[in-house]
Amino acid sequence: MIDFRSDTLTKPSKEMLEAMMSAKVGDDVFGEDPTVKELERKCADIFGMDSGIFCPSGTMTNQIALRTLTRPCEEIICYEGSHVYKYEGGGIAANSGCSVRLIAGDRGKITAKEVADSVNPEDAHYPISSVVSLENTVNKGGGSYYHLSEIEQIAKTATNHGLKMHLDGARIFNALVETGDRAQAYGPYFDTISVCLSK
Repeated sequence: MIDFRSDTLTKPSKEMLEAMMSAKVGDDVFGEDPTVKELERKCADIFGMDSGIFCPSGTMTNQIALRTLTRPCEEIICYEGSHVYKYEGGGIAANSGCSVRLIAGDRGKITAKEVADSVNPEDAHYPISSVVSLENTVNKGGGSYYHLSEIEQIAKTATNHGLKMHLDGARIFNALVETGDRAQAYGPYFDTISVCLSK
């Protein structure tokens, strides 16, 4: 039987369990865990990023990323069903002290024009628009996905408005298989990328 309740219901194979049991380990606080360091470096290289950090959950990586990209009283622009907004326990408000500008989108995907239309004017009454957060593939969009060309247009709009870019890439490898895009090409368009290895 296949359990379709969630894509987090994966279990490690016998080979994966054996790899875990025989992995070289050390104290991560002192940077002495060679397996974690290798994983962080490999993930950063795959996506063309400067460095990586291993966390126990995708929610944690999303929240850390958004916190590092924002200051309190700023605003994050995203799809209204985005995991970062809908399924992370109000983390954007609690961890970053930010508000969220929600876009209806089309099957979870937002466009460069919708982003541009969502940027707040420079006015003391409004929060400062600071980050665009995309999800690829889009969980609440039925698995819809962005092509790199669409991301490029959104990133150009973000740059023109002084906005940073975050990617919730919980299922990014599924999108890459479908589009044939190169993972390393994502790096230049995003300030932060979250990848979930449980999927």
